[in-house]
Amino acid sequence: MHIFNNGKYKSLHAQSEGELAAVRQAVENDQDFRPSYHLAPPTGLLNDPNGLIFDGEKYHIFYQWFPYDAMHGMKHWKHFITTDFQHYTEADPLIPDEMFESHGCYSGGAILWQDQIVAFYTGNTRRASDNQRVPHQNIAIFDKSGKLLEKRCIIDQAPQGYTEHVRDPKPFVTAEGKIRFVLGAQRENLTGTALLYEMDDLNATPRLLGELTVKDFDNSHVFMWECPDLFQLGGKEVFVWSPQGKLRESHRFQNNYHATYAVGSLNGLTLQTEQIEELDYGFDFYAPQTVQNSDRIMFGWVGLPDLIYPTDRYKWHSTLSLPRRLSLNHGKIVQQPIIQWGEEQAVRFGEKLTVANLDTARVQFFAENQPLEMQFFANEQGQELVLRYHNGVVSLDRTASEQTDLMQKFDSVRHCQVEKLDQVEIFFDRSVVEIFLNGGEKVLTSRFFIANRQNVVSCSRQIDGTVAPVQPIQFK
Repeated sequence: MHIFNNGKYKSLHAQSEGELAAVRQAVENDQDFRPSYHLAPPTGLLNDPNGLIFDGEKYHIFYQWFPYDAMHGMKHWKHFITTDFQHYTEADPLIPDEMFESHGCYSGGAILWQDQIVAFYTGNTRRASDNQRVPHQNIAIFDKSGKLLEKRCIIDQAPQGYTEHVRDPKPFVTAEGKIRFVLGAQRENLTGTALLYEMDDLNATPRLLGELTVKDFDNSHVFMWECPDLFQLGGKEVFVWSPQGKLRESHRFQNNYHATYAVGSLNGLTLQTEQIEELDYGFDFYAPQTVQNSDRIMFGWVGLPDLIYPTDRYKWHSTLSLPRRLSLNHGKIVQQPIIQWGEEQAVRFGEKLTVANLDTARVQFFAENQPLEMQFFANEQGQELVLRYHNGVVSLDRTASEQTDLMQKFDSVRHCQVEKLDQVEIFFDRSVVEIFLNGGEKVLTSRFFIANRQNVVSCSRQIDGTVAPVQPIQFK
């Protein structure tokens, strides 16, 4: 075992006495923004969901984690186990302590193999002579109780024709019993793609089958594909990935980076696409991954690369999304949250209304495809979160809320086109909002920051709806 401690490349093994307790104290000073029913880091930074798998009885949820501060430092994998997404037990984390992961355990997925959980991940390393990144593809084996048994490297360099940016293996087992994994990659001409590898078993050398081609996807300006995930859903092949570099548009691809999906049929290494779409239209959603061996439950990172949030001053950053069950409807993905809430209270929105615990509640109403504007929350600074619907466009506006300069850099309004707006379902969790339109036909996920807020809502017209408390998650 190696203990790495070089600036931000510092593992948990190198912590000094009381160091994390001091960071935790800073986190606990946040009285306004810590969520109650979203997974958030106990300290430091959370990003991509990783290694998501159902072992036949329990769900294993990992995520990227830097424990010491709200910054992208030495990445670990935090590990939780749950049966209901309500009660969580902590299990062995993935801590970088081998030379093939000397600068962090980057993202990946997991499979169940011979009754053990096998996590595939990218070990980030740096060459001593010139500090050049050298990606290693590794596996970590856990038993079903969550105990880490072993780690080893299976690929120690990028394949010929690609840069050092080859990462995020997401494995699956084929009908023939072979192991395959898809990898995000950057070609030497600095364009993004995905690679597909195959192994006969865990002891075999991975064979590169080639690039995965996604027909009709406009890859212009895209320099990297991250977090690829290839799976079947509703009799179709689905590919989920996060392309970097796509040009921003007024009503699509509005963030700096994006999460997309393609539905179709796989012919060899070519996905003949029938639908290509974004997974989320909010401000903050990236690097989604589905749970292996589940009925395609998905988590995403409620955040984006290269952003700073107001909570960074409290030494914590980002959350995971709610788990979402995926299905296909007319060839498009529908996302439905998996969440428990309490007794629903009937309300009539209109003039300013105080709603107890609105900031940790589920709100539902039917828009009847009529224009509306709703203002949520208020404080002495005049801050609020605004939701509008007009001419087939739903808009989420966080202009009048606290934002960092980097948040404002990518504008303060997000738009989502819908043919007809019927049901609206909103989950507020203090600084997180997830909005599901028409039963999950479209989704907007965002952070928002309104300190010392009043739990009030007003609407441009009268609408009948319901409000229900959401049960906080519990840790054993």
